[in-house]
Amino acid sequence: MDNDKIVIFEKYDDPFKANIIKGVLESNGIPAGVMDDGLANTIMKGISAGSVRLVVFERDLQRAREIVEKTQSSELDEFENT
Repeated sequence: MDNDKIVIFEKYDDPFKANIIKGVLESNGIPAGVMDDGLANTIMKGISAGSVRLVVFERDLQRAREIVEKTQSSELDEFENT
C-alpha cells in the first residue's frame, strides 16, 4: 500500500533535535523514526551534514509538517514573551 511508504521528513545534523521532534510527532499520534549513519556520524562529527534522518509514513507527512511548524511557532512565541 502506497500510504505505508516510509519517507524522509527532514535531515538533521543534531541527533538530539531529531529525537525531540520525533517525540513531538509521536505525542501527537504520528509514528516516527530516527535513522543515522552511526559510525560515520561518530568519526566525522561536524563533517557529515544532515546525516540524521527523521522518517514518517507518507500518509502522515503533511500532518507532521503542520505539527512541527505549529510547535516551533509556539516555542518562538513563548521565548519572545519572556
